[in-house]
Amino acid sequence: MASAHLAADGISALAGFAVLMLLVTGICLLPVALIGAPLVIAAAWLLHRLADAERDRYAILCGLEIPAQPAPELSVNLLRSTLTVLTSRSTRRQACYFALLIPVSALNVVAVALAWAGPMMLALLPFYYAELPLGRAAIGPLNIDNTGTAWAVAAVGVLAGLTVSPVVVRILRALDISLARTLVATSRDTRLTQQVAYLTASRARVVDAAEAERRRIERDLHDGAQQRLVAMAMTLGRASSRLKGAGHPETVELIESARSEARQAITELRDLTRGLHPPVLTDRGLDAALSAVAARSPIPVTIDVDAVPRPSTTVEGIAYFVVSEALTNVAKHAAANTAWVTIRRIDDRLTVTIGDNGIGGATLGRGSGLSGLADRVSGVDGKLTVSSPVGGPTLIEVDMKCA
Repeated sequence: MASAHLAADGISALAGFAVLMLLVTGICLLPVALIGAPLVIAAAWLLHRLADAERDRYAILCGLEIPAQPAPELSVNLLRSTLTVLTSRSTRRQACYFALLIPVSALNVVAVALAWAGPMMLALLPFYYAELPLGRAAIGPLNIDNTGTAWAVAAVGVLAGLTVSPVVVRILRALDISLARTLVATSRDTRLTQQVAYLTASRARVVDAAEAERRRIERDLHDGAQQRLVAMAMTLGRASSRLKGAGHPETVELIESARSEARQAITELRDLTRGLHPPVLTDRGLDAALSAVAARSPIPVTIDVDAVPRPSTTVEGIAYFVVSEALTNVAKHAAANTAWVTIRRIDDRLTVTIGDNGIGGATLGRGSGLSGLADRVSGVDGKLTVSSPVGGPTLIEVDMKCA
């Protein structure tokens, strides 16, 4: 298979030579009213298709997977597409590969032919040396004019064919593979860039899916369990009213207790749904949703939101969650008598600042509530920082992309 692979280099080199000539012709014709632009674009497309064929050849004949290089992105503008093609790293690397493959393939074909034909001619020497013009053969200073010497040389030829020739072919194939990996495969930097882009997109999809699931849970709780609890509390209230005059005080007491528990469950469920993704956030945005949070806070909270146009639903949900949780922490632990929230959109970034005049001492240590908020923010390539000296004040700053 190694020999077949090296022999196929010649076919690839001829195809590459034709495409390179087309590319050179197109470049030479570019000054003439961009006549060569379509030729350049077509040649670049053919180069990428030939490179794909080379990767398939290496996979079939060598069992080697070579990562593909990204093709340049073209536009409807002919000049811009031409410049993109000519400045594309992948196009340049593939053009260099096929330019080098032309002499390399010629050397490979000759080397493979000599590696196999030489030992074969030596192995068959006893059958034809006597038919040579002088009735003998000469290999350097060695004259082969008798059968014994001919068979000895034939044995050397067989040994060379079994040992030396395969080694030579494998070395040539290794050099060929090295050339392909260097110029046809995606560069390490490009692979890392692609991997980072893939992981970033994958993480964004996971975060979006999680936010969508939170919204679904909020709707299900609001429209399902919460409504049933409200109906149950109303039914218990009617039952209590009917039994009050029937002389069953113990039963009425039990019903009132159950009614009180139902009301408490409704309150807790409403608090839970507000923390997930309240409908007002979807309908009216951060300003209205956070104003509702501030109205429920036991300490005065000033809300200042300027985020137009609105960021993505996911980013809005995370910003709301961070502010809501931070204000809850302020009310529980900060011993503050005032707090403030400022949200600004600057270009494609959303900045959120939560501050209070409490006792300070908040940290981002592992296991803390702020650590969980930082993890939530990092899911959208955001960053959460905390400044909270002992004695206060405390400032929590969040920076996120809007999309």
